[in-house]
Amino acid sequence: MDEAGRGPLAGPLVASCVVVPCGFSLPGLRDSKKLSPAKRRAFFEAICAGALSIGVSVIGERWIDLIGIQKANLFALQDAVYRAFLQQGPDFLIFDWWKVPLTSIPSLSLPHAEDLSIAVASASVVAKVVRDQIMEEFYHPLFPHYGFLENKGYGTRFHLMQIEAWGLSRCHRKSFCSDRGHYR
Repeated sequence: MDEAGRGPLAGPLVASCVVVPCGFSLPGLRDSKKLSPAKRRAFFEAICAGALSIGVSVIGERWIDLIGIQKANLFALQDAVYRAFLQQGPDFLIFDWWKVPLTSIPSLSLPHAEDLSIAVASASVVAKVVRDQIMEEFYHPLFPHYGFLENKGYGTRFHLMQIEAWGLSRCHRKSFCSDRGHYR
């Protein structure tokens, strides 16, 4: 299990739980942050073809503002496990840093798990690709001036300049932005 989008100023948090068969191998697969967008997409296709089940949970910016990023992350991870379980439940869960309560499935929490476990690396890629697609295909057309095609909602210099010029949009996490200006 892993998530993408804990730190951006805009857009959702996406969590993924990927159940892989024994012996599943994708040479070169590792933490999504260490892969180019093209490699992530290629691995995404291979993961979707080879995984036993994939659960994805998307938590919007309004919920993040309402309950906070920590609770939103735990909820997203639990929901992703549930969604994967509906297809073919995992026998064992491996988390990147997080220990998700309220699951009866045996689990292990490891620092840098996406570099140690193919299942966590797969979840990292799935979460990142899904989140990037949301930012590119949904949010960018609505708010093109923020540069979401390039920054994916992260606080780059350009993005911060656009917030200064335009204020916050509906897709910005108000709790993450110091500028609480007008909303569009």
